[in-house]
Amino acid sequence: MRRIPLKYYFIALVGIIILIVAIMLGSRLITNHLFVQAYNNEEYDTEAEEKLLKMNFPESYVPYYNLGNAAYKKGDYNSAIAYYTKALENYPPEDKDCLIRINMALSLCNTIDFYNLDSQEKIDTALFILYKARDLLLENGCASDDGEGHNADAQQLKEDIDAMIEKLKNPDSGNNSDQPQEDPPQENDDGDSSNSGKSGNDMEKRIQKELEENKKDALEDRKDQQDDLEKWSDYIGGDEDGSGAGGDEDGEGSGTGGQNNPW
Repeated sequence: MRRIPLKYYFIALVGIIILIVAIMLGSRLITNHLFVQAYNNEEYDTEAEEKLLKMNFPESYVPYYNLGNAAYKKGDYNSAIAYYTKALENYPPEDKDCLIRINMALSLCNTIDFYNLDSQEKIDTALFILYKARDLLLENGCASDDGEGHNADAQQLKEDIDAMIEKLKNPDSGNNSDQPQEDPPQENDDGDSSNSGKSGNDMEKRIQKELEENKKDALEDRKDQQDDLEKWSDYIGGDEDGSGAGGDEDGEGSGTGGQNNPW
C-alpha cells in the first residue's frame, strides 16, 4: 500500500484550520448583522451577542460596545457603563474610541436624577459624576478645554456637561441679580404693636414668596439640565444598514442624530 506523503497531511490540517476560522468569522459577522437589524427595530435581545464574548476575536471591543448600546436603550445605565468600560479596555481604534467614550459619558450623566437634587450631598454626587464624564471625553483628545477636540460630538457633549456643572455650582447666578432690594421695615416711634405685627406678617409673606421663586428657579434649572441631556437621547441609535450616519470621512461626528449605532 502506497503511503501518503506527510506534506499532504500538513496541507489538509492547515485547510481544516482555515475552514474552522472562516466558519467562526462568518458566524460572528452574521450574529452581529442580526443584532444590528434587531437593534434598529428597537429589539434589544442580547443573548446571541453575549455568546461572542467567549471567543472574542478579532475586534474584541465590538460585542461589548453593542451590548452597552442595548443596555443603554433599556435604561440600564450601570450595565451600559460596565460594557463600555470593557470595550475601551479592548483597544478600539481612535474613531471608535471616541464614540464609546461619548456613549459612556452619556450613560454616566443619565444616572443623575436632576429632578431630585434636593440636598447638597446629592448635588455633590451629581458634580462628581459630571466631572467623571467630562474627564472621560478629555482623554485621548476626543474633546479639549480649548475647543479643539478631534471629535465634534465629544466636544459638544463636553460643553453641555460644563454648562450642567456651572448650573449646579452656581444655582443662584442671574436669578435674583435684577430684582430690586426692598428696604427693611421701619419700626414706628409709638411702638404700635398692631403695625409691627402687620410688618412681621408682610416680611414672612415676602420671605415665603422669595423661597417659592427660588424653588421655581431651581426646578427650571433642573429641567434645563435634563433637556440638555435628553437632546442626546437619539445619539445612541442606528440607521437601517447599521453603518452609521452623520460622520465625516475621517470618522469624526458632525451631529447627534443616530451616529452611535451597533457595529
